[in-house]
Amino acid sequence: MFPLANGIKNITSMKERYDKLQSQLSSGEKASTLAEMGSDRYFDLALRQRIARIDGYQQSITTVNLRLEVLDTVMSRLDTVEADARAGAISGGGGTTGINYQTTPTLAASRFDEVLTLMNTDIAGRYLFGGNRTDDRPVETPYDLLNGVGGRAGFKQVAGERKLADLGTDHLGRLDITSATDTVTLAEDGVHPFGMKLSTISTTTANIAVTPPAGSPPQLTVQFGTPLPVAGDKVQISFTMPDGTEEQISLTATTGTPIAGEFQIGADADATAASFGTALTGAVQHLAETKLVSASAFAAADSFFNGQGEQVMRVAGPPYDTSTGLVPATSANTMLWYKGEDSPDPRNSVTARVGEGTVVGYGVQANESGIVNLVRTLAAVAVQNFPDSDPTSEERYTSLMQRNSARLADTKDNNPGSLAAITVELGLAQSTAGAIDERHTDHTAQLGNMLERMETAPTETIAMEILALKTRLEASYQTTAMLSQLSLVNYMR
Repeated sequence: MFPLANGIKNITSMKERYDKLQSQLSSGEKASTLAEMGSDRYFDLALRQRIARIDGYQQSITTVNLRLEVLDTVMSRLDTVEADARAGAISGGGGTTGINYQTTPTLAASRFDEVLTLMNTDIAGRYLFGGNRTDDRPVETPYDLLNGVGGRAGFKQVAGERKLADLGTDHLGRLDITSATDTVTLAEDGVHPFGMKLSTISTTTANIAVTPPAGSPPQLTVQFGTPLPVAGDKVQISFTMPDGTEEQISLTATTGTPIAGEFQIGADADATAASFGTALTGAVQHLAETKLVSASAFAAADSFFNGQGEQVMRVAGPPYDTSTGLVPATSANTMLWYKGEDSPDPRNSVTARVGEGTVVGYGVQANESGIVNLVRTLAAVAVQNFPDSDPTSEERYTSLMQRNSARLADTKDNNPGSLAAITVELGLAQSTAGAIDERHTDHTAQLGNMLERMETAPTETIAMEILALKTRLEASYQTTAMLSQLSLVNYMR
């Protein structure tokens, strides 16, 4: 009458449970397959997928941080180069025995080489200063850019062309000076972008009649009459240089023998005008051979090392003193310095997703304003020479350093694309990535704990259940063994 089959079935079930518990105790896992997890498998898969996504984001953050660290190192070095160049420009003078006249261009060329080399920094073949064009060097090599290669003009040649076009054959900065009776006329020699442009004219006396620049090409006049000017009376003429700066000539009337910057008051208006014309010619020529030359170098640099959206332009000559304009350079005749992307938003030209809703931009372009400004100033100085035998060397050097100082002034740090602005924006990207990385680490730990509770077998609970099952199994085995011996024959014995 004993339900032996049911007893054996229960024993088998307990044995299976016992074996499973032993497997969980040895492996530490609740289940060996997803099917054994029952409804928990859906939650398990979701948690694992979430952790995998976070791992992907963290790998992206690791890559981004590596690139940002390299970018930060490069930007710090660029800032140091700029600071050193600015300090050298502020000091201004030629130094003991004019040594700075010889060393400054050489030092500028060395810094130019370093800056352009830094622009070609790469990580495992990925270039960092070309925006999203990462598979090729964003800039040409420094030597080729300065000297040209394969029939393509470098900056030295382009700057030389611009200098000739700005000076003119008579070294008057593309101005014509004529004297007729009591009137001196100063006129631009044509409608073109070269040389000095007439800006304003003024006088300190009513005895000199002046007319401001007018016409096409513009011209101004200085007329002498009766009464004649007296000693100390002045005429000031302002000019706009090729780089956009303003320079001024001031001529003072004198009754003695005139020196530089003076004109003689003659016996009549005609004689005074003739003396003024001679003084004006000398002053204009001196200005052209000194400050105009420096301004021309920077104008050439502004054109050659183009920034965002700018076209490299070259002088249309030769003959450069009579050319009428600038023409677009081509890759066949000119070294085009920048080959990377030209995005109006450089930082977002390279982005990385570091979280579900977080993207950081860390693109940098070598043609951003701060980098281009540094490259231009270094190049403009690097192609200069200041021989001791040249009487204009000192003034050209001083003028060059003044322009360098103005262009490298740290007041430009607030401008978009400046070295400081780029550094701050990259630092913000690194800070954002770091904060997201910490959040991912914390989230992964939380998800890991949830997954562990779902997948890990509790050792103490399993051990207690094994002991209980073992006791029940032993009892069940004994009972079943005893019952299996029951029969009528055995009973009658």
